[in-house]
Amino acid sequence: MRRLWLATALLAVSCGTTVHEPTSQVASSGDAGLAPPVVQQQTVPQTSAAATSAAPPESRTASPRTPGTRPTVTTAASSVAPAKQHRVANHDPIQIGFVTTSVGNAQSLGVNAGSSYSDQSMFSALVAEYNKHGGLDGHPIVPVYGATDTASSNWANQFQSVCAKFTQDNHVQAVIGYVFVFLPSFERCLANAHVAHLYGGYQPGDVVDQRQYPTLVSTANPTTDGAWLTVLDGASRSGLLAKGTKIGLLIDTCADGDRAYSRSVEPWLKAHGLSYQTVIGNCAQGSTDVSSAVTAVGNAELRFASSGVKVVLGSGPELLVFMEAAQTQGYQPQYLTAVGGAALEANAPTSQLKNLHGYGWLPAVDVDPDHQPAARTPQQKACLAMLVKHGLQAKQYNDFMTAYAACDGLDLYAKALAAGASTPIQVAQDVAAVESSFTGALTYDGKLRATSVQHGGPGVYRQYAWTAGCSCLTYQGPTYPIPSP
Repeated sequence: MRRLWLATALLAVSCGTTVHEPTSQVASSGDAGLAPPVVQQQTVPQTSAAATSAAPPESRTASPRTPGTRPTVTTAASSVAPAKQHRVANHDPIQIGFVTTSVGNAQSLGVNAGSSYSDQSMFSALVAEYNKHGGLDGHPIVPVYGATDTASSNWANQFQSVCAKFTQDNHVQAVIGYVFVFLPSFERCLANAHVAHLYGGYQPGDVVDQRQYPTLVSTANPTTDGAWLTVLDGASRSGLLAKGTKIGLLIDTCADGDRAYSRSVEPWLKAHGLSYQTVIGNCAQGSTDVSSAVTAVGNAELRFASSGVKVVLGSGPELLVFMEAAQTQGYQPQYLTAVGGAALEANAPTSQLKNLHGYGWLPAVDVDPDHQPAARTPQQKACLAMLVKHGLQAKQYNDFMTAYAACDGLDLYAKALAAGASTPIQVAQDVAAVESSFTGALTYDGKLRATSVQHGGPGVYRQYAWTAGCSCLTYQGPTYPIPSP
């Protein structure tokens, strides 16, 4: 019973939880959760060896962009309203927006969400240290904090209030660091106010979202399309997706995952001649929607088990619920996921966890702090040292992840200012332009990369899986380029 409650809480805590809003922008409780799911099943006929051996366009890595050039940003005509762009002049102070995250629903259930101190104390420490050394390219940082809580029953309303604080009560030039949801309304609000968003959260929308919001650039993760193509690319390289293997996919509308599935994932599956069964569900819009999501994932487990699915693909929170249900049924499939293995390792049944194959790019959350792939880099040491000066000691996976995301965002923004960016749209473009030559603290090997369809994100990924010697998840094998949608 405790595991069920734990799984319920984690679905709304942070790891990849996002919100899909109807086009009317009115949150509907009837759409909430992952229920009712839509089941799609298809067995693809075997194709010729020539057709299946060649990588489809969706899985190929685009040619690296020349460092220092700005990627083209296409903006939907109706997505960004005309507004005066706030310019950064001389060495004026810069207001920076930081979204703080409380996990009240997890805390009320006695669940450790992987943090040792509050977000605001961490942001405040970093701001103090950056200002002590000249701020951002000589501009002192004036922090503006917007508070959010996963325990809120309506995340969209909560983030609208945050955006109003950033853009109406204040005039922030950029929003930097981790946020626990991707909300089209929040991105639209920032874009309409011409505020750069250096997005440090897990899912910065799909490729369509990134076209629509020209001030959005990722400093941590690929698009929803890119994330799932990475998992499929890794699993194919690992030999887990051989012909004849039936795969079950847990897809939701989070960060427009359903759209990414139709455009990028399903064509990949067909091109590789795989049999698959897909359950598509609606994303939670607040903490009260979580129970229906848990029920839907449990129902998916029964469907997959009865139809002979051998490999299950899904995000970390969904897989945790799925593993709990599979454990009670004696079902032992192989599991595929992207980032977030550390949270699964701390909570999933060990016998299920042994079948996990992750393909991640965030060491801080892929494996536990004791099994990082290498010694801390100079960028990581510098980031953590600033916190220590203010009495904050990073100990748990979210401590490292949120700190590194903030430091990378601040450092990238400083480089964009140094390159001459004076408006938020130029900031987003310049941040994307310098990512290929930037070494950060958060992503694997500190690498980032932007393309014309993916405004920033990690440059490489690596498989992590269960290691018997330590009874833990560790990275294994070489790194590979993140596929471009």
